[in-house]
Amino acid sequence: MQKQHYILYALLASISLFACKKNNKSVEPTVTPPISYDNYTVLKQGNYWIYQNYQLDSINGTAKAMGTYDSCFVEKDTIINNNTYHKYCSQVLFTSQTTPEYTFYYLRDSLGYTVNHYGIIIFASTDFTSVFRTYTFGPNLATPDTLIIKEQMGFKDASVIVDAGTFITSAFRRIYYFPQNYKYGNPREYDYHYAKNIGLVKETTAWYYPSPMLYERRLVRYHVN
Repeated sequence: MQKQHYILYALLASISLFACKKNNKSVEPTVTPPISYDNYTVLKQGNYWIYQNYQLDSINGTAKAMGTYDSCFVEKDTIINNNTYHKYCSQVLFTSQTTPEYTFYYLRDSLGYTVNHYGIIIFASTDFTSVFRTYTFGPNLATPDTLIIKEQMGFKDASVIVDAGTFITSAFRRIYYFPQNYKYGNPREYDYHYAKNIGLVKETTAWYYPSPMLYERRLVRYHVN
């Protein structure tokens, strides 16, 4: 009888040990992979882009190469407010100059948006519905009425032909709405066309209130890492 008790105790102990092992089995946490976004601005040190300047007549659609070239490049990275920004430099040579003007911006990618160090959006890879900013300009001597200016995305996946080839692009747009019947087009726009993994392909650089002419620079060659 005592032997049977020992067998029963051993059986109960085995069952208890098995239950403990089963209950203590670790559960692997579910890991959600990070969302990836297409890279249109390609902000990496050493990347550069060369552009040729064009003059366009917005009435008849003719374009004239001006024989001047601009360059843009990513010089280095820097930390601003605990975020890594890329120093994007631009060199512009106007027809009346022999030395290019040099400007730079601090930019970073943030969840599909490219922003400057003030938090202003300059491109978005997926957001084609939001108006990022609305503000006014004028009145003054050049624009006797106040303009309403909106910044948003447009021309999603549009084909753009430039000196460097044909690219599928999306554009950041700065749109000027005139309150009067402006004879050279209302609204008028500054458009910045970016191609995935290439960068800025074509941009409006200037237009003037009393003139149908506008100015663009178009990609000639580039290097991206």
